[in-house]
Amino acid sequence: MSTKDQIVLEAFKLFLRNNYEKVSISDLEHAVGKTRGAIFYFFENKEEIFNQVIDTFIIKTQNPYLKFKYADDISLEQFIYRYVNGINDTMSKMLSLSVINIYKNYFSLYLQAARIYPNFSEIMTQNSIQELGIWKKVISNAIQTKEIKKIEPERYAVLFRSCFLGLAFDRCLSHGLNTEELLRLYLDIYSQIKF
Repeated sequence: MSTKDQIVLEAFKLFLRNNYEKVSISDLEHAVGKTRGAIFYFFENKEEIFNQVIDTFIIKTQNPYLKFKYADDISLEQFIYRYVNGINDTMSKMLSLSVINIYKNYFSLYLQAARIYPNFSEIMTQNSIQELGIWKKVISNAIQTKEIKKIEPERYAVLFRSCFLGLAFDRCLSHGLNTEELLRLYLDIYSQIKF
């Protein structure tokens, strides 16, 4: 791992555990095991480090096209499994960091990003729109191929996405999202609309 990547990773862990304002450069020096000069060789200031953390661990991680590996010919049933697997992959990466209360802290970091990172709300809104668009495409294709009954793709796209968001938010303060529970919900919905 490069020194720059190590700085970003350790900063991510620090920003997960503490608010942006509470993380000092001294904290970062200690976590990374590098001097202030070595850290500022790669970054201009703490805000730039924070922004790189958000780019790496939220914006890129939450990009729906990368996370869910969408393909035009995928069935709705296949996409449901791929969607849950994408969530599992992301959660596994976060859990590997051994941060206590990772789910609650990740949600807190997300809210900090909305306050500090330039245009964060617009970027994440665009991600949400893209993800809904993927669900709509998959559902529309499933209707055309007669995999499922004729339904309103937009409404069901919102339903599928809302199941994930609702469970993730509801569970973030305790034990985190149970993707087996999410998969069961998705398969229940799927069984009600398939031919």
